[in-house]
Amino acid sequence: MSGEPPRDEESRRIRVLLVDDHPLFRAGVRQRLSEHDPDLEVVGEAGSSQQAQEMVALLSPDVVLMDIAMGDENGIEATRAIKREAPAVAVIILSLYDDVQYIEAAVEAGAAGYFLKTVQGPDLAAAVRSAHDGDTVLSPEVAGKVFRRLLPRLRGADQPVPGQRLSERESEVLALVARGAANKEIARSMGLSVRTIEAHLRSIFAKLLVGSRTEAVVVAVKAGLLRLEEVELLDGSRD
Repeated sequence: MSGEPPRDEESRRIRVLLVDDHPLFRAGVRQRLSEHDPDLEVVGEAGSSQQAQEMVALLSPDVVLMDIAMGDENGIEATRAIKREAPAVAVIILSLYDDVQYIEAAVEAGAAGYFLKTVQGPDLAAAVRSAHDGDTVLSPEVAGKVFRRLLPRLRGADQPVPGQRLSERESEVLALVARGAANKEIARSMGLSVRTIEAHLRSIFAKLLVGSRTEAVVVAVKAGLLRLEEVELLDGSRD
């Protein structure tokens, strides 16, 4: 019988680091993850920003669940530090605050997503898996609003241009991502398969040295690879 060999148990697991200064909250998150996805393995817990950075270097997690408010340094600054040293690690912010300014700051720092601490177990588990797969774990509607407010401030920022340029098709995919479109919507609008869109996104991530859709948009705009005008033209709310 031909075909791909089955993956071993270790290859299926997603390694998660929990970062929060309240041990009881970390215990609750650990329980929620284990109940809803047995392939999510909590490999460590940190109670501060500094400890989180040390454990990322030591444990090489796939996904970090990060509290936004901690004593020594806020989760947004910790996210920025982690992404600087380990760009492939996906960081999801867990917060009590739903102000769009916090969400924007998290995106600018390189977070792959942002959830309130009231998130239900199944949704949190799904978000961890989606972030690991390189997806944005903000709803398309929220993502679109955030990007439309964020992109004008990024234009002209000092960001080195990656060594590899994006193809015309990759730029088109990324512009749709910046609108907040999900992969199925992008595939439908471009007349391509979802699998093809996923392949384009993998190529974009590799060229831009990022680990998520959110980061890809931010880095591309900063580097001048994606023009604000391209995103605005795709915005259905405009004439």
